[in-house]
Amino acid sequence: MNPVDLRGEVRFGEGVVVGEQCVLGCPKETRIRAAQRGGCSPGDPVVLGDRCLLFNQVIVYEGTTLGSDCVVEDRIRIGYGCVLGDRVRVVHGAYICDRVRIGEDACVAGFVCDAASIGNRSTVMGDLVHEYTRPDLGWWGVDEMAPSVADDAVVGFGARVIGGVRIGSRSYVAAGAVVTKDVPSGHVVTGTNVHTPIGEWHGERLGALIERWMAGVDR
Repeated sequence: MNPVDLRGEVRFGEGVVVGEQCVLGCPKETRIRAAQRGGCSPGDPVVLGDRCLLFNQVIVYEGTTLGSDCVVEDRIRIGYGCVLGDRVRVVHGAYICDRVRIGEDACVAGFVCDAASIGNRSTVMGDLVHEYTRPDLGWWGVDEMAPSVADDAVVGFGARVIGGVRIGSRSYVAAGAVVTKDVPSGHVVTGTNVHTPIGEWHGERLGALIERWMAGVDR
């Protein structure tokens, strides 16, 4: 294992590999502020499960846990208090904010806002963001509801899911789509909140995936 910049306690599982210029255990802002005032308690440890691979220039904040066999590609930030299930892949350049929950076998890229949740076997390549409707309250003045993505759902590249909405299981948000309303299970979303039940979707590109879903087969 290459030298790594440890800013706090880190617990390494068996067979963990860490690349160059990684920083683990970064303190969250509240602890930095406490240290400025002359008092600071130790932060929660970072836990890396067995056989995790962290590539280059990865930053992981305190209190975050990665399950076994996770892969975190280059130039990724994972905030504090996050939980990633087994076999999660975080794709190059992703930015994961704080207190995010990601289920097993998920694949995540793009931007994931504070407290968002992503289900098992889901793929999120777009952005999950807060509405940010009360900037007058300041950055820490309000804790907005975050988006959630259920099991076996897909959010395509360039798609944006805004606010405390839920993407139902086995639904597909097409690349570039905008979602501001809940998406029921088993729907395709295009444009801005255009929902089509998968049984009525006739596009060729999703045919094989939809057949698997309708047959009850996990991706």
